Amino acid sequence: MPGPFVAIFSSLGSLIFALLLLALPLSWWRATRRLGIMLGTTMLLLVGVIGVLPLHDWLLRPLEEYFPVPELPAKIDGVIVLGGAEEPGVMAARGWPELNSNADRLIGFVALARQYPEARLVFTGGAAVLRGDRAVSEADVAAAVFAKLGLDPDRVTYERASRNTAENARLSHALIQPKPDETWILVTSARHLPRAVNTFHAVGWQVIPYPVDFLTGKPQEFEFSPLRRLSGFNFVAKEVLGLLWYRIQGWTSDLLPARRTAETKP
Repeated sequence: MPGPFVAIFSSLGSLIFALLLLALPLSWWRATRRLGIMLGTTMLLLVGVIGVLPLHDWLLRPLEEYFPVPELPAKIDGVIVLGGAEEPGVMAARGWPELNSNADRLIGFVALARQYPEARLVFTGGAAVLRGDRAVSEADVAAAVFAKLGLDPDRVTYERASRNTAENARLSHALIQPKPDETWILVTSARHLPRAVNTFHAVGWQVIPYPVDFLTGKPQEFEFSPLRRLSGFNFVAKEVLGLLWYRIQGWTSDLLPARRTAETKP
């Protein structure tokens, strides 16, 4: 998670709901009645605007298109995928390796593993949930999914300690120690790639960004769908605030990464 600031403000729907609840008692008391009415009215107008205009689509599309799907070289040295698609809590309770809406990360990773059978494979993600006397981690879920998709999970190196994208890059780099002339592909959600590539550049690891898990398709039309569009805003806010938070923390050297990739080989 990028930090408490991002955690609070990236859930726009929760923030609007909390401010609406705050507006109720404020509007009851005479001293704060005007403030409460103004706050409540503003939040309702905001819900109306977000519910009608496809603002989340307009804001999300530039993030998802920042790195286009690349033309891949004939030979690569490795593929690394970021965790975040796994639900270790569900696997701990049900015994089934459940995935969330980021599942395309693992699907894309397995596809590249088959395309490059000689490449090194890395999964990075350390979130875990206790199950009896042992912990079920994102890596455990991923390994089970790989096996079900026909990829030998023992072919994959697992980085199990990272808690966020910055640690994904730093701890994976320390674990793998890639050579400067090696060619690596980084797989994650398209909207997440700018922040992810930024963190890998910060540790000196040049990667080919490989976007998957797109949320935008054809441009959306005007319609009243506040719940779906508030959900879309959450994705936008998380990534935009995450880029800012990582820069403030010094985990990246630029707000947005350069659009450079490894040289494509015939």
